[in-house]
Amino acid sequence: MAEHVFDPSIFHHVWDRDIPTALTVAPGDVVHFDVLMAGERQIAAGYTYADCSFDFDTLYNLCGPIDVAGAEVGDTLAIEVLSLQTGPYGWCAFLEGVGLLPDDFPEPYVHHFDLTRGETTTLCDGVEIPIVPFCGTMGTCPDRPGQFAPFPPHEGGGNIDTRHITVGTRLYLPVHLAGGRFSFGDPHAAQGDGEVCVAAIECGMKASLRFGLLKRTSPGPWFVTPPGSLTPAADVRGYYGTTGIAPDLMEGARMAVRAMIELLGIEEGLDPTMAYMLCSLAGDLKIFEIVDMGMWNVGMCMPRAVFTG
Repeated sequence: MAEHVFDPSIFHHVWDRDIPTALTVAPGDVVHFDVLMAGERQIAAGYTYADCSFDFDTLYNLCGPIDVAGAEVGDTLAIEVLSLQTGPYGWCAFLEGVGLLPDDFPEPYVHHFDLTRGETTTLCDGVEIPIVPFCGTMGTCPDRPGQFAPFPPHEGGGNIDTRHITVGTRLYLPVHLAGGRFSFGDPHAAQGDGEVCVAAIECGMKASLRFGLLKRTSPGPWFVTPPGSLTPAADVRGYYGTTGIAPDLMEGARMAVRAMIELLGIEEGLDPTMAYMLCSLAGDLKIFEIVDMGMWNVGMCMPRAVFTG
């Protein structure tokens, strides 16, 4: 087994099978990274939204591509997350016209976070969000001609925004090109399932990954977590839960989040802006029920542990 330090000056903004391989490793090798945050050079601490220069073409900075020696089309890369350490600063934003509720929150807004205080970061008075780092974009490059934005996700993974792929988790990705052509980025300090306002706590990150190779096919991207709860920091004080019952899953999701925003105003005194952002950073969208013909139940669960009062 060898260890490598990935050159932090090498990054790319698109999925493209013609981007040259930046590093080739052997199965079992470990690679250490300094991962740039989404929005690097476009936002900084203290900026108002008007100060930001968000550019979706260059918003994501992906490390890679990395090949694993011996990986062939049809094999599976095994990516073990060894360590993740956030940088000192993070941000979240409402971007105009995007997110689950763009009509409810039409005004763009940016919020800044201090990530230096340990296990939590403050959203507003009385609300502390657990810091549980992961990278939102991890994937192998598709075998298709052309250039493709880092989002949405694709057959090799990509912008899957799965917050359970944290330290101790092993992620398995299908190989579509020789070597695998793995890239990753979009580091997050915290996110709820759904990332409903379109952003997590975006931050820079130091990361260490171990690369493995399985000589067999994969049923799409999948992962294995360490023993225990998926959300140990959130499970200690119970949850608020709301429902969205509708004939369309997206409409049900909107109903559940709107209900949670209203409930947090009643129970915790949060204004709608903070409640919506909290739903994105700590709340979990869930499909409570999908078998009744023509009417589905989507839920939003909010851990009460985030409320310090």
